[in-house]
Amino acid sequence: MIITKIKRIGSTNRFHIYVDEKWFGIFLDETLARYGFKTGQMVDAVEFSRIKKENDEKLAFDMAVGYMERYVVSEKGIKDYLKKKAFDWQIIEQTVEKLREYGFVDDERFAKNYFESLTASKGKRAIANKLREKGISSEIVESLLETVDEEDEIEKATKLAEKFVKNREKSTKTKQKCVAHLVYKGYDYSVAQKASNNALKNYEGENDDWI
Repeated sequence: MIITKIKRIGSTNRFHIYVDEKWFGIFLDETLARYGFKTGQMVDAVEFSRIKKENDEKLAFDMAVGYMERYVVSEKGIKDYLKKKAFDWQIIEQTVEKLREYGFVDDERFAKNYFESLTASKGKRAIANKLREKGISSEIVESLLETVDEEDEIEKATKLAEKFVKNREKSTKTKQKCVAHLVYKGYDYSVAQKASNNALKNYEGENDDWI
């Protein structure tokens, strides 16, 4: 085997490596420097594959940390990202375990922050579904749901309901649409009913049986 081409990827510390005119993988500058790889160099197939595996372990961690600097993600998000980058499953698992040990990835902390960031605009049911889609365990999701105070959720749902009914005709139909809107936003039906009533009860009219 002969290294036929080494090409830097933009201004990063990573390089495309071609062996026998075929793309072989991405190597870190640290690996290239350590082993002194250069164009035209002949390499042993078995040894070079071993070095690539060693390099991939470092590369996966390096790329995962870089990804987490740009996005807030769960363990599943990291795994999906590395999978798209064609790392094998063993390296992906090792990388996530290392990230976990360093405290870089924590699904419980992620879920709590994600939940808190959406409670003003979505009901607990919708947020819980989103968290499950992101690979958060049912145990963590259920634990978060238990912390939700119903009165607090009704208060937040009422604010959304007030925005919804503003400038609309005050009628039974409006209330029904408001309830449906809140249920769509992820609120339980009982919460949606109470919030809709709260939003409409201050309006005066001859017919207020829709309250």
